[in-house]
Amino acid sequence: PDQASDESDPLLELLNTVAVAVGVFFLSLSLLTFALCHRNMRLNLTPLVNLCISLFLAHLLFLLTQTFLQYIQTNQLLCAMLAGVLHFLFLSAFVWMFFEAVLLLISVKNLTKIRSKQKEVLGWKCLIAIGYVIPLAVVGVSVGLFPDGYGSEQCWIKTDRDFVWSFLGPVCFIIIFNLIIFFIIVITLRKTVAGLNSEFSQMKQMRILVFKTLIQIIILGCPWILGFFVNGSKVLEIVFLFLNSQQGTFIFLVHCVLNQEVRKQYRKWLNTLCCCFKPSALRDVMENPTSTQ
Repeated sequence: PDQASDESDPLLELLNTVAVAVGVFFLSLSLLTFALCHRNMRLNLTPLVNLCISLFLAHLLFLLTQTFLQYIQTNQLLCAMLAGVLHFLFLSAFVWMFFEAVLLLISVKNLTKIRSKQKEVLGWKCLIAIGYVIPLAVVGVSVGLFPDGYGSEQCWIKTDRDFVWSFLGPVCFIIIFNLIIFFIIVITLRKTVAGLNSEFSQMKQMRILVFKTLIQIIILGCPWILGFFVNGSKVLEIVFLFLNSQQGTFIFLVHCVLNQEVRKQYRKWLNTLCCCFKPSALRDVMENPTSTQ
């Protein structure tokens, strides 16, 4: 999140603030959708929900930190603590993205028993424990090796002594492994297609999930790689800030808007809402208020 140049650009800061706020809004919509529609969604939502929670908290904390940065900078300890929490939350998001790819691989290998096989391998309690212990361990080791590594001018990881690799190293590692898992999924899926009817509904679902996973890897991973090449370029910096801030928007589009079951539920809610606000319904309530009691 810290790509600010020495000379702050008010327009760029405003763009960043608005973009992050929009991303946080869509992350909250995604979480609300998952909470209300989890019974209609067939796969284990634990990695996806925790991915959204991590990104939501990280982007919200980043937004608040940048909004009150001039006050936070006066307290170096608070600035360093916020940087450590951001480090933890962003790493957590990548760990959950990795778990999601692993569970998708398990699903592809066990097409007939998707939900049960996922739970047999890793229960949600075990997933949550591992998903947050790994980034916590990375942050703990980073603090132990470089006690002064947190708390840059923007309250993020300091770039001196290559301490930034405590974040970029795990991120690159997870992205590479996710791409390897994706290619294994594609190969496995092609072999499975050869032995099953291509019109099989579960096969169609797997193809859609593989596509969504690839899009998610690109959306969540590649913008951080782009951060290597910013180096003062305003255009690349704007692209970097936009892609990172809109991760929540992309998740909402891919996992909610493009999900058939969720769309059906949205239509039900919309129809119910329209029926409640029909003029005839409102008129009946006004004329006979006791009928609703």
